[in-house]
Amino acid sequence: MWDFLTKVLLDTITQVVIFFFFLVYFFTQRKDARLKVARLGFIRLAVAAAIFFFFLLSGYSAVSPALRQVSTLGMVLINLLFLVNVILVFLERPYRDALETYAQEPENQEHLDRIWRDGKQLYYLRYFFSAVFSGTSPFVFLGEIAGERIRQDLKDNMAKHGLSRGFISMAALVGFLKARLAQGEFPQEFHEVITKDISQFAQHPWIEEQTNEFLAMAMENPESLYHPQWTQMWEKAKGGK
Repeated sequence: MWDFLTKVLLDTITQVVIFFFFLVYFFTQRKDARLKVARLGFIRLAVAAAIFFFFLLSGYSAVSPALRQVSTLGMVLINLLFLVNVILVFLERPYRDALETYAQEPENQEHLDRIWRDGKQLYYLRYFFSAVFSGTSPFVFLGEIAGERIRQDLKDNMAKHGLSRGFISMAALVGFLKARLAQGEFPQEFHEVITKDISQFAQHPWIEEQTNEFLAMAMENPESLYHPQWTQMWEKAKGGK
């Protein structure tokens, strides 16, 4: 049974059929806007096709059986790389869907947990070979790069939906303070006083406006908080260019 499967899978015709199946699949998936990591560009597909047909022609023109086996092995490797990319497609779709869902309901912790779970699966596979040859611990490498990419994807997706400033705002700050106050073990009197102070603080429109501006500056241009003159000089220099 195993010998039969090996002969079928290592057959040149079988590899050609598998290759064209993958080729058609990737061309049909190129229009899926959700695919950013797994999408294969036209140039990469063209290069892969050129290498594959090089192995195919070399196998048919080779006299030595050993050379034909090497050519077949080359075609198998290309199809395996395509198979990995197909798996990436199936991993990226639910991850991008989770990002979109979280943008609609950012207060739901389950959506965030799903993002981290699906994102780790996607980026662990995407950077697996890079981690193996990174020269450091593969697990540390994968953990760091997955965390960085997921956070960046969250930030980009929130900015796309216009929610980035909504998260960093006076309302978000007040919500955070109230949540921390509710979680802490404080005397009832202290709890009542602080809750009243937070509510009063949040009721002043001028304070809310200034707080939102401060938070936006802290996120986007923190040096302007303490060195406004430097920021003005930088803006003038860019304008002069």
